[in-house]
Amino acid sequence: MENTEQKQAENINWDEAFHLYASVIAHENDALRVKVTFKLARMCNHVPENILSRTVPILVELLESPSRNPSPPVQEASAYCLKCIACIGEGQLAILIGQSGAIPILLRLLQNSDGSFQKGLLKCLRNAVTFGEPNRLIVASNGGTEIVLKMLDSCSDDSMLILLEILSALALKREVRKLILNSGGVWFLVESARLGSLISRSRAAQAIGLLGLIKRARRELVNAGAIPVLMELINDGDMSMKLVAGNALGVILTDADNIWPIAESGVVPLYTELLGSSDPIGREIAGDVLYTLATVGENAFAIVKHLSGIFTGDNDEAKSVAVDILRHLLNCHKHFLPFLSRSPFWQALVIR
Repeated sequence: MENTEQKQAENINWDEAFHLYASVIAHENDALRVKVTFKLARMCNHVPENILSRTVPILVELLESPSRNPSPPVQEASAYCLKCIACIGEGQLAILIGQSGAIPILLRLLQNSDGSFQKGLLKCLRNAVTFGEPNRLIVASNGGTEIVLKMLDSCSDDSMLILLEILSALALKREVRKLILNSGGVWFLVESARLGSLISRSRAAQAIGLLGLIKRARRELVNAGAIPVLMELINDGDMSMKLVAGNALGVILTDADNIWPIAESGVVPLYTELLGSSDPIGREIAGDVLYTLATVGENAFAIVKHLSGIFTGDNDEAKSVAVDILRHLLNCHKHFLPFLSRSPFWQALVIR
């Protein structure tokens, strides 16, 4: 199918095709409008971006115009086509969709739709905010965050994943995070870090870290289950994910009340592994977290146990950070000196 469409695309005069599409849309034959719009959606990966940019205003008008002459299939076809266009290129088409006024229309239609039509609208909105960063502010300023949270509160089907991915993108905006906190929607933000695509989960973890900069939000995040979710991302994610989730958990850790719950959940080996990595940012994040964990005496044995592997390796940068952590541990817990002096890496600690 893909090869057939590619061959067809090579022989198309796209300027003529655009004018033909525009003329079909201008006629009030909804069945034909739906047919050609779905065909455009299927072909849009092969259509030049300058042609797609000319179709966006037509599609946005099509999305709105049935309000004067109700025809959900036309709106659904338009939303589907805009969804496909939004993820093409470097985000400029998604931004154009937002600039053309599609976002307020999508939000209005969402509140009066259901079934497959509603899901199609959600997918279009998701792609618009995923690939077009300025669109997130447009959504937020048009009450979109409230709409998404309200839908999440009553959603029970697989539309929840789409809503969570929308929320993770919106939550990178400061005003959205504030609204999430004040409206009791922190649980949904944590859920968006637990479910959905890896890109969406990473965005949610970043948003959790930013939200955690607000002191009163840290307890909310812990109560919503952020600790095990972030640990899972640190454990299973790639290095980029580990850094984002590791930093977010470290932010939550800055609240003294969270140090023991986080340590008890088993994060020491995860951060020790991150400390031993070749990534300098990872080492810095891990070092800061382990340094903080070392202030609680109950963590000392676990920290020493796992840092022993650092001293048997050949990562000199990690060893240097490990020495600083152990010295801090000794400063906080003098009674730990006899145990540490019998450890196999005591000599390294003294020399450094």
